[in-house]
Amino acid sequence: MIYGFERPLFGNIALRTHLVVGDRWAMMIDTAMLGFEDMVQEALDLLAQRGVPLAFIVNTHAHHDHIGLNGWVQSQTAACVVGHPWGRRWTENPDLNYREFVLGFPDIIEDSPALREEVRLTMGSPVRVDVGVTGREHFYPGGFDVEVIDLSGHVPGEVGLLVNEDRTLITGDILIGLNLPMFHGYVDPERFCQSLETIRRLVASGRVTRLISAHLPDLQDATEILEQVAQRQRAVGDIESLILEQAPSDALSLRAIWLRTSEATGKRPAFRGLAMVASHLHQLCDVGRMEEQRGCYRTL
Repeated sequence: MIYGFERPLFGNIALRTHLVVGDRWAMMIDTAMLGFEDMVQEALDLLAQRGVPLAFIVNTHAHHDHIGLNGWVQSQTAACVVGHPWGRRWTENPDLNYREFVLGFPDIIEDSPALREEVRLTMGSPVRVDVGVTGREHFYPGGFDVEVIDLSGHVPGEVGLLVNEDRTLITGDILIGLNLPMFHGYVDPERFCQSLETIRRLVASGRVTRLISAHLPDLQDATEILEQVAQRQRAVGDIESLILEQAPSDALSLRAIWLRTSEATGKRPAFRGLAMVASHLHQLCDVGRMEEQRGCYRTL
């Protein structure tokens, strides 16, 4: 059985945690962040009522709003923490997480109290990742099979969980928010598109008919899921085209291309979008469509 718990995050965006409850034990997918203790406690109360122990906390990825209450939940349950090996450093060292996630380009975005309040202060305590998963692993909580699916790209290492008997895919942020005031972003456009294609194939094969995630409303049929996937595939192409248009002759800095891309799409310039634009620039240089000289980029 799958249970979802949610609270408003900002605007019409929610933050969710999910439980997969079997006959023998349960697993919690993401633990939200500090400030959402009441939501996560609701999930723990349900398990107490059912008399089912929480055996695993599965982090889809190591962003602050997915790992922030790992330690809080673990202190009450002794559950093992499961996550992609790439995210181990971030989960086990929140200060490193903050520096690399938020301050990856310190010459462009400086540290600030507002950023610390948004990210670092919601990130929780360091927690050891007990079990690393990269995809194709299986969990058997009793009564059904839960398969780990590699859905990397939003970050270098992200996983989803496919409850095979229910044909339900539980995801973190691979279906990025498109209508946010800032870019939700990704750090590897090619890998991100590969993960979107993974979801498309799972739906096309009939293995997935429902998709639930950390922020989006539940997607309840194949047509709805495929349209959401296609929207994000188009968004990646649109961003790439926009970046290529920024520097057709004169070379521009990363900062300038980020600001112009943000302005052209009506997005607030923020650290997530900066990392996304940088990842596109690196990929475009790798395939010979742009060149970089002394920190500036020009379309070839």
